[in-house]
Amino acid sequence: MSPRCAGFRLAGGLDLAALRRAWDTTVSTRPGDAATAERLCFTDLTAVAVDDVDALAAALCGRWATEAQGARPSTAGPHARLHAARITPADLLLFVTVDGAVDEAHVSRLVDTLSAAYAHERHGAPAPEAEAAATAQETAAREAVVRTLRTRIHRYEGASLPFVWNGELARRVAEVAAEQSASPTGVVLAALRALLLRHGGHAGDGTLRALLGFEPHPLRGDRDLPQLDAVFADRSAAPVVDRIAGLRARPVVPDRVVVPTGLVLVVDAIDDSADEGTPRLSGRLEYRTALYDPDSAAHLLDGLRTLLAAALDAPDTPVNTLPPLLPAAALIERYAALPMFRPVGHTEPLPMQVAAHAVTDAPAVVWDGRTTGYAALDAAARDVTRRLAAAGVTAGDAVVVRMPPGPSRIAALLGVLAHGAELCWLAPGPAGERGRSVLTSLRPACVVVEGDGADELLDWYRAEFGGRVVDVAADAAVPPVTPEPVVTPADTAYIAFTSGSTGRPKGIPQTHAALTQFSSWFGTRFAMGPGARVAQWVSPEHDPALAEVGATLATGGTLYVVPDQVRVNPDLLVPWLAEHRITHLQTVPSFARDLLDVIARTGAGPRLDAFGHLLLMGEALPPELLGGLAEELPALRVFNLYGPTEVVAATWHEVTGLTEGPVPIGRAIPGRQLLVLDENDLTCPVGVTGSIVVRSPYVTSGYLGSADRTPFRPVEWLDTPGAEGGWYRTGDLGRRLPDGTLEYRGREDFQIKLAGNRVELTEIEGSLASHASVLECAVVPVAEPVSGLVRGLDVHVVPRRDADGRPLGAPAEWRAHLRGHFGPLSLPATFHEAPGRLPRNAAGKVDRSHLRAATAAA
Repeated sequence: MSPRCAGFRLAGGLDLAALRRAWDTTVSTRPGDAATAERLCFTDLTAVAVDDVDALAAALCGRWATEAQGARPSTAGPHARLHAARITPADLLLFVTVDGAVDEAHVSRLVDTLSAAYAHERHGAPAPEAEAAATAQETAAREAVVRTLRTRIHRYEGASLPFVWNGELARRVAEVAAEQSASPTGVVLAALRALLLRHGGHAGDGTLRALLGFEPHPLRGDRDLPQLDAVFADRSAAPVVDRIAGLRARPVVPDRVVVPTGLVLVVDAIDDSADEGTPRLSGRLEYRTALYDPDSAAHLLDGLRTLLAAALDAPDTPVNTLPPLLPAAALIERYAALPMFRPVGHTEPLPMQVAAHAVTDAPAVVWDGRTTGYAALDAAARDVTRRLAAAGVTAGDAVVVRMPPGPSRIAALLGVLAHGAELCWLAPGPAGERGRSVLTSLRPACVVVEGDGADELLDWYRAEFGGRVVDVAADAAVPPVTPEPVVTPADTAYIAFTSGSTGRPKGIPQTHAALTQFSSWFGTRFAMGPGARVAQWVSPEHDPALAEVGATLATGGTLYVVPDQVRVNPDLLVPWLAEHRITHLQTVPSFARDLLDVIARTGAGPRLDAFGHLLLMGEALPPELLGGLAEELPALRVFNLYGPTEVVAATWHEVTGLTEGPVPIGRAIPGRQLLVLDENDLTCPVGVTGSIVVRSPYVTSGYLGSADRTPFRPVEWLDTPGAEGGWYRTGDLGRRLPDGTLEYRGREDFQIKLAGNRVELTEIEGSLASHASVLECAVVPVAEPVSGLVRGLDVHVVPRRDADGRPLGAPAEWRAHLRGHFGPLSLPATFHEAPGRLPRNAAGKVDRSHLRAATAAA
């Protein structure tokens, strides 16, 4: 049981010697309240510079409370302690703790007796030897506290969050309690049960009235709620100590406490008869700091108040359907404020930022051994703008850039953006159905190419739509554009298309404001400015390619374009990185693993001494990859990035150490707010998995040519008219960790039911990938054509091979490995050995539709 405690601030002079004698008298004459006791422990801190006396008082009380818990003697009966500290010449702090099976009244009686004994002892005198011992004790205590203040190291288990609720709420609590023949604390306890049951997904159709009937009159003291990892403490009847030794006593709540469970809700006072304006319902929420941070605890407390107010008005309504009714503005101010990023001096569109570096003509793009400076790149971009104008392209038209790698492709990107057209980047080569789908959705005003060679997709585009092609390599003079287009932040800058691995690609427009903000943040955060050599690795079909280009050129770095034949081959890319002394590479974790294998096999680590930043995105980051990178490239900084195309990106996390569990996806990128919500759109507590929802002014306006707004449905209780920013429901699962970072938990649509059991496909893949013989794997569910129920799993495995090319593992081993992970759950898996690497889409992710089609054709 946690110790009972009480802290008080006393203003005025106090005779310390008399206080000591009074304490000795108090604990010797009240054995029922303190069978054993320790001498008064006094600390004089008047010589210590203190900026915030209130914070110091709360910190000292928290320290003494946790010391009492850790040093409780093994004696029978209550054990009492009295701490005192003089924190200013006229400001004294007293703190009383009592261990054992006691209630708050014991502490109050002790303090009352101490006050009377002090008045009696005021004229007495201590023995000299006792005073000398006390002086030595004071010196030791002072030194211990000063050490704590200097090091600022706290090892506490809990924290306390006080609350005071208004008179109207307390009045309604009393009214409903009287109507239901219950006590007011019974109503508050029912609301606490409702909130915690709802957070745990177990509230069902329960109502406040039903929960109140379970325990209408909770006993005074502590009520354990083991199934909810909580304690409800009714201390509203404890006597109030308002004076000690004739001085006014102001209560002090410790900033740190010891809690026996995850949450303790303490009710100190419920009074519906007080004068108007006087607080009537007060207490504190004590919480484990390992589970809750201050913001999440405050959110929980606000949620309790909201639910209580709503349930009092509708006691027969299922608590699952009661929305939080807090004023949205207040809630947004505390929990949903967007950490807006305003780049200093960089609010212009990306082409203007790039043009600003043209005055120095620093190296902008390196390709095939040739360097293009910023001045030449800006001139080439302006030439593209003139060619577009000559072809009749106007601001707002869609323009597809389908060009081979090199500086001309980068210049075309900038020229299209500067003209105010809507950019879509496509790589040359076979495009298949996806390319036709993109052109059908866009109906672009033109396709920009470099050399009008044979191209099956362009032939189809001309025949199907009478499409126009602009060749930037054509030898033709074009007049300057007059007047030059005016591009605003709200204009659409580009349209990115989803990979199409699970269906028809969707066009996702993004504004110049979104591109400018993210490019500026990205380039600044990851030091991609002058001196940086950034590999342009991502395929143009995938929007992170724009991030590489925009971030590097906006901040003045140098972009090294990776040749296509090198980009997809780790055996070629590793020496390429070393030769060009690349400092930054953005890729997917699975390809980074291939690079690591090459680095380890060839001993290339020392030649990659310039390689300082590895940015990983698109897939979950396996912990074992981090260990290998730390061993081969100890100076490398590794970053984990997460975010759907609909919001450009959402979170980032620098990996600063090895981990055995999932690697966090981190905290929100400026300009994004991330929520983890349950099925009722309520915020999940720390550690509870829910749906990741993003709110941001950089959420796309919607899908091209689609009226579907389902993924963009707002969170109603947080949405306010005129508020900046839209909502995007990612379809991803995550949970908030105690330190505030997010952990990715898979896709909602990757959850399947097997024999009534919910299974994550990513969990199966993660387990199988940990087997020593598995290089990579992917799981594709096989569903019944009519019912849609999953009847089996196609597991595609790329095995590791020995020197003779034989696989090091077999289906029997892999099946046994999964059985060891999932226990009695039967996984109806059919294993398919892939001869090479798994097929991937433009984003670098496994193309499951390709695997599904290949299996059906076999």
